[in-house]
Amino acid sequence: MNAPGTQKAYAIKISQATYKDVQSLVLESEALRVEIIPESGSKMACLLHKRTGVEHLYQLPGKTFRKATYGDPFEKGEAAGFDEMFPTITACYCDTHPWAGTWMPDHGEVWSIPWQFEVKERSVRFWVHGVRFPYVLSKEIAFESAHTIHLQYCVENPTPFAFPAMWAAHPLFNANPGSRIILPKSVQNILNTVPGPALGAYGSRLGYPLARTPDGKEWDLSRLGPNEGQYFFKYFCLDDLKDGFAIVHDPKTRETTALAWPVHQLPYLGMWVNEGAWQGQFNVAPEPCTAPFDRWDVARQWGKLPLVPPHGSLQWELRLTVDLADDPQRVLPNGTIE
Repeated sequence: MNAPGTQKAYAIKISQATYKDVQSLVLESEALRVEIIPESGSKMACLLHKRTGVEHLYQLPGKTFRKATYGDPFEKGEAAGFDEMFPTITACYCDTHPWAGTWMPDHGEVWSIPWQFEVKERSVRFWVHGVRFPYVLSKEIAFESAHTIHLQYCVENPTPFAFPAMWAAHPLFNANPGSRIILPKSVQNILNTVPGPALGAYGSRLGYPLARTPDGKEWDLSRLGPNEGQYFFKYFCLDDLKDGFAIVHDPKTRETTALAWPVHQLPYLGMWVNEGAWQGQFNVAPEPCTAPFDRWDVARQWGKLPLVPPHGSLQWELRLTVDLADDPQRVLPNGTIE
C-alpha cells in the first residue's frame, strides 16, 4: 500500500475522543472533522463540515452507541455513519472452495468487529483479520486537502487459493427532500436489487435517471422525494462507468458530499436511497464496489467477481469530499468538485 503524500501545506490534527459512550479517533483539517470508531468496524461515525456546522453522515438518536456483535444483522448495530462491507453485502453461504458452506454475515464480517490501528504523523492506518476467512483487510485515512479525505485500501490473501474480493463502501449520507443525486452521464440503465413499493421486483431493468416501471409510473432517481416514510430504492448501475464519482447535493444549502474513485479499481456502483421507509431514516448511500449485486454467486454469474490471487493482494482507493457548491456536475479524480 502506498503511503499518502507527505508534502502538505495545511494543518491537520489527530486526537482521541469519545463518540456517544465509546472511544474514537478524530482527524481534523481546517474544514472537516472526521470521527472513527476502531472498536466497531473502524466505522466513520461523523463527517462534520466545520465551516457550516453541518454533519454529513446520518446519526442515530440517543447517547448510547448500539454496538453489534459478530454475525448480527446490520440493523442491530449503529445503523449510521460509514461502514466497510467485506467479504459480502447480503448474508449468504460461501460457494467457493475450500470455504464452501461457510456462512457469511449480513453486510460482511468486518463492520461489527474491532480493528487494530496505528496513528502516524498525518494519517491513521487500520487493519482487521478475517474471522471465518484468512484475509487481512486494511485502510489508511489521510487528508488530501482541507476538504478531501483519501482512503487507501488493501486486502491480502495469505492462502494458496484465490479468494473472491467483494468490497463495497457503505456511507449513509444525510440528505433532505429535494436533494440531488449526480452520477456520471454514462449511467443510463440500472438493475433493481431490492424488491420495493417503487421499483418493483428484484431484477427489474430500468432507465436512469427516469425509471419507468411496468405499471406506468415514472421515478426521477436523480432527486429525492418527500420524507413520507413510503419509499426506498436499491439498484446497481448496469452501464460501464466512464468516470467514478457520485454526488449528493442540497440546492438550498449548497452542502455537497462527493465520492471519487478510479473505475479500473472499483468498476461498479450501487445506490441505496431511503426516503423514510426503512427504520424511519432519510439518507443516501452511494456504494462504489469491487463487485456488484451484493452476493458472490450472483456477481460470478454475471462474470463480475474479482479474485485476490493466491499469496497476493488487491488494492483500491476512494476520495471523500465535503464542500459548498452551486451546481456540481462531476468530481475530478483528486476529489475536486466541479
